[in-house]
Amino acid sequence: MDVLMLVYAFLIFYPLFMLWRRVDRKKDRECYILDYECHKPADDRKLDTQSSGQVILRNKNLGLNEYKFLLRAIVSSGIGEQTYGPRIIFAGQEENPTLQDSITEMEEFFHDSIGKLLARSGIAPKEIDVLVVNVSMQSLVPSLPARIINHYKLREDVKIYKNAYALVVTSESLSPNWYSGSDRSMILANCLFRSGGCAVLLTNKRALKHRAMLRLKCLVRTHHGASDESYDCCVQREDDQGRSGFYLGKSLPKVATRALVDNLREIAPKILPVRELLRFMVVSFIRKYWSRHGSAKGAGNVWADCIDSYPPNSLANPFMVKFGWINNELDPSTFVFPPTS
Repeated sequence: MDVLMLVYAFLIFYPLFMLWRRVDRKKDRECYILDYECHKPADDRKLDTQSSGQVILRNKNLGLNEYKFLLRAIVSSGIGEQTYGPRIIFAGQEENPTLQDSITEMEEFFHDSIGKLLARSGIAPKEIDVLVVNVSMQSLVPSLPARIINHYKLREDVKIYKNAYALVVTSESLSPNWYSGSDRSMILANCLFRSGGCAVLLTNKRALKHRAMLRLKCLVRTHHGASDESYDCCVQREDDQGRSGFYLGKSLPKVATRALVDNLREIAPKILPVRELLRFMVVSFIRKYWSRHGSAKGAGNVWADCIDSYPPNSLANPFMVKFGWINNELDPSTFVFPPTS
């Protein structure tokens, strides 16, 4: 009789246990953006067209053709007058950057953006559970995460994931990567890249969802590293004279477009309602039909109707400019990639 009671109890409680376990696994899987802070450097680092021209003229490795090429690139790039550069550019030391120059550039960004973000959100540094630092163009000892942990005195176990606060910091260091040679494919990076960055505070605590600015619904990622064309389109290397910099290949726009299309293909079914997916199919069919008859009627923008903040008009997305997927109100991107003129 006791054995039978145990069997009955098992049959009753085991399904309940499995149901509770499944529900418990889904707890705290939501990801909320509580706040963010974009880094805006001081005005003495503002790199307008006149300052850019002075930097170009200062480079004795350039000939007349390179001068014309760079001036044409700056004018046609769409960069406005409100972008910023590293301090070594204004000190005339871009050909001889020091380790301290790159450290100072990153510390200015960290201390400004992280300090303002934590102060405004009311979150103490000791409450941060996860720290993610995304700076690929610089490697220091101590590392950049270690410098942040030391400055803000974060906890020793900054890696907890359940009921956590996460601090995500992203930027790039231009000081040690400013190219001072004459290779067109490498000097173009000087015209396109500027100083900036952002610190974002995230959490998976459901009790704080009323304070959240945005909720992360899903995350997709495509990787084209297996493609030689994608792998070789942006490479850090030295030119024939041994000057280091970043090579930007002619295939870069094509590769970026392919990556964007693949990401949209993955994310569209996850975020667009069924009615908009059907609408997109109809619009695509009408576009193809009219294109065969020498017209371009039937255009539509399902993204603008369904997504509050879709990518802004910037240097990073000429593909989106072409199709009208533009939103100038998205603040973080417009800090680093200013709207085209």
